[in-house]
Amino acid sequence: SVPALARHLKACRDTLVPRLAALPGVELAPAHGGMYAFSRLTGHDHSLALAKRLVLEAGLGLAPGAAFGPEGEGWLRWCFASRDLARLDQGVERLKHFLRV
Repeated sequence: SVPALARHLKACRDTLVPRLAALPGVELAPAHGGMYAFSRLTGHDHSLALAKRLVLEAGLGLAPGAAFGPEGEGWLRWCFASRDLARLDQGVERLKHFLRV
C-alpha cells in the first residue's frame, strides 16, 4: 500500500504544483516529497491574515506559514493529499478568483 500511496501523492503534487506555478504573482518552494506545497503571493506578507482572508473570501483553507516558525512568515502551506484530484483544480480556481486572474 505504501507504493500506491506514494504514486497517488505524486499525482496530487503533479496536479497542483504546475497549476499554482502558472498563476501570476505566485511563488512556489520546490515540493520534492511529502504532501505539502509552500507558496507565497506577491504583495501578501502576513501569512495568518492572508490565510484568514482566503477562508472568508475564497473558501480556501490553507495553513499560514508563520505557524511553522518565523522563516515561514509570508508563506502558505497547501496540503495536496486529496482523494479527488478535481478538488485540487477547484482550489486553484478559487485562488485564481481571489487573485482576480
